Amino acid sequence: MDTRQCVRHVARYCIRGISAFFLCLFLTAATYAAPAPTPPLKVIYGFDREFAPYSFELPGGKPTGFEVELVEAIFRGRHVNLQFRPLDWDMVMLELSGGQISLATGMVRTKQRMSMFLFGDQPTIPGNIRFFAKNRNRVGNNTLLRGQTVSVEKGSYALRLMEQMGGLIIKQYNSKTDAIRALYNDEVIAYCGPEQNAYHTLRRLKFTGISALGTPLSLSDMYIAVNKDKADVLDMVNKGMRELVQTGEYERLFRKWFVVELADADVQMLVEAAEKAAVTAYAPYSGKGTGAAVLTMTGEVFTGSNIENAQPAQNLSALRVALGKAASAGNMEIRGMVTVDANGAILPPSAEDRQTAYEFNRGALFIIETGKGIRETRMAGELLPVTALPVSNEALAE
Repeated sequence: MDTRQCVRHVARYCIRGISAFFLCLFLTAATYAAPAPTPPLKVIYGFDREFAPYSFELPGGKPTGFEVELVEAIFRGRHVNLQFRPLDWDMVMLELSGGQISLATGMVRTKQRMSMFLFGDQPTIPGNIRFFAKNRNRVGNNTLLRGQTVSVEKGSYALRLMEQMGGLIIKQYNSKTDAIRALYNDEVIAYCGPEQNAYHTLRRLKFTGISALGTPLSLSDMYIAVNKDKADVLDMVNKGMRELVQTGEYERLFRKWFVVELADADVQMLVEAAEKAAVTAYAPYSGKGTGAAVLTMTGEVFTGSNIENAQPAQNLSALRVALGKAASAGNMEIRGMVTVDANGAILPPSAEDRQTAYEFNRGALFIIETGKGIRETRMAGELLPVTALPVSNEALAE
């Protein structure tokens, strides 16, 4: 075999060897290729279709409401296929326990429900039950309604609370809206139901001159409830809620759905009223008088001035005096407030003032100055530490 033939044979074997090498490499890569992408976790969110502003449907069937947007935000960016299932409330309970839906919102914790479902670490929103009346018929205490006719939705939690209270002439209606219409049409003296739902309905129907009375009949926080077999979903809910609070997204959603914003005229009126109140301050130790003004949902304004004491711990701020006057008059629904010094300059709220206002309404608006002559409003909840989640104040019902 001459030299040329040898070269050709060697080249032929080299090509075969290289081909075999790449074939083996291809087969090995195919064998150890990355597994197919994991499909997103299917999460079905069941909600009450008639519980505005928490959860409801727009014309055309689009789900919306505070809790709907909250759930969307919790699962945004996660490997989840989130589906919405609008239901009547009794079907929400049934399908959550049966596993047809993964989670639900608007759930008040009870001992029975705690044995049936998993619950988020923190409540999403207070679900306070309150009496409502026309402003001309306001009473300072719920017990003064005994002997009066009060409307309520059939089969509701509010109905049970009214029956426990006793002494009321109860008139039941097929829906919360019908029960509120009865109040507006003077068929009853008062209505009893969920606070924020009532205010949303009043605004939607353009019913004015109606507000909440006295102390809530119930302080029952609402939670996200998860099917017992969906612990992975619960973990995402808890993590998502913490992130929303830390980023301020929770407060943004709360303000969008529950806060009645102050008009420029409201802000100016409150500043002027607070400045007048500062004149009567009792400040013999500091010589620094302050005044405050508070606007309630009834449209009334209450003012106060600071009261100093030889024992500084006993000092009363102007704002707490004004809030005390509003509460003493039965006006506990606070919309907005401001504190000024003797020269009319707006002062930032103290920690005590922020906590006191928060007790009445997380969404109560403080008027503050962010720059010279620049006035803005901040919710009481925004001015507390950013790590604070809604705080549960409930006692578990039977």
